[in-house]
Amino acid sequence: METFLQIVFSYPTAVYTVLLGVLVAYWLIAMLGMIDFEIIDGWFESDVEIGEAVDAVDGNAMAGIMAKLGLGGLPLMIVLTVLVLVAWMFSYYSDYLLLRHLPGGVLRLLTGTASMVASFVVAMPVAGLLLRPVRKLYAKLRPEPPRSLLGMVGVVRSPRVDARQGIAGVEDGGAGLVLQVRTEAAEGFKRGDRVVLIEHIEDDNVYRVMGEDEFRGL
Repeated sequence: METFLQIVFSYPTAVYTVLLGVLVAYWLIAMLGMIDFEIIDGWFESDVEIGEAVDAVDGNAMAGIMAKLGLGGLPLMIVLTVLVLVAWMFSYYSDYLLLRHLPGGVLRLLTGTASMVASFVVAMPVAGLLLRPVRKLYAKLRPEPPRSLLGMVGVVRSPRVDARQGIAGVEDGGAGLVLQVRTEAAEGFKRGDRVVLIEHIEDDNVYRVMGEDEFRGL
């Protein structure tokens, strides 16, 4: 127990210990109903207000990276909790098996920093694998997308729309939406093109689109 406490409260594992403490506090507060679960988790949602279009472009790129690692399609706090927990475990065992046997000083500090970064990097794909069944369950539990969005016209706002990336703005009669969109068209679409939402892909929460002219048979 003494060795365990010494490792979890010493650098670099202590960094993840603090993060875990913050996350545990968040979940305790959330369970007491003192915080809105959706406030922070909206970071990974694909639907944002038109006024936040600039942020959505950056968010789209980040969401693409997270999706490749298997971390997309889930609330942010769930992803962070699993990611930090896995990184904490890697950091703990690297400290237990290696770092604690090294002499103190600069070497210990540099090795510890490298271990902390490596633990986080390795934790991302591992967390993605662990979250895969959770993501499938979460997708089934999510409410059906508004049917009224299908068939609506949007304007491409990202530099390009293809099978892997792209966003489009849609006027829904309110503040407007910026949605993640994809297309199977070989030439894709560019900024300013008008497209029509034809399908909602639930697993990735994106919309498949086609050109407005093609949709209308022009």
